[in-house]
Amino acid sequence: MITDILTVASKELREILTFGGDARGRGKYSLLILVGVFGVIFPLQSGREWVTSAMSIMVWGWMPFLWVSGIVSDLFAGERERHTLEALLATRLSDQAILFGKLLAAVTYGVSLTWLVLLASIVTINIVHGKDGLLFYPLAITVGALVFSILVSGLSASIGVLVSLRASSVRQAQQTMSIGMLVLFLPFMLIQFIPGSWLEAGSHLVENIQPIQVAIGLAVFLLAIEVILITIAKRSFQRSKLILD
Repeated sequence: MITDILTVASKELREILTFGGDARGRGKYSLLILVGVFGVIFPLQSGREWVTSAMSIMVWGWMPFLWVSGIVSDLFAGERERHTLEALLATRLSDQAILFGKLLAAVTYGVSLTWLVLLASIVTINIVHGKDGLLFYPLAITVGALVFSILVSGLSASIGVLVSLRASSVRQAQQTMSIGMLVLFLPFMLIQFIPGSWLEAGSHLVENIQPIQVAIGLAVFLLAIEVILITIAKRSFQRSKLILD
């Protein structure tokens, strides 16, 4: 079972790295672009605050979601467009091996890209601002970035697999994922319109809560959501129906 999952995951990763998640191969240089923008340009604009501000953990929290959502739509919908889904489903691989292999590939892509960008940003900041000593993220931010890169990549992959299973084309899957991202990030967009008095009252309510408690609670919440989504995906993965579709 594990060997089959790894086989599917390695096959998916090769396709992601070759095509960048695009069935037409237009994303071959997407990795270099992402590393250049988030690992070089943004750190240069932010300066030392890129590694000293606690807000940076929010950056490492939402970036994996965006990156994984960019490739996860292709997992099933792309195979359906390329007419390779039938061949995959006709193999001896079990339904769970195919499903979890694709999920593992998407999560591995999101986590690896996050850590690669994190490393590139550290190198960039130290080249420009590290004359007085090595600059690095505080331990809490480092651990948080690594943990949440896994959890957020898993969330995006779980949502994307469900969408891709049902979508008739990559475009349709991408459009659905775009709507989902808009809904997820809408609260952050609307926060600027919340009256200052409400924000101040809210800050008083949470001022006695330790950041570690918030982080653990959020991690447990994300993990629970992912378990639910993966369970739904397992029940939705019906080989006979996928072949007929």
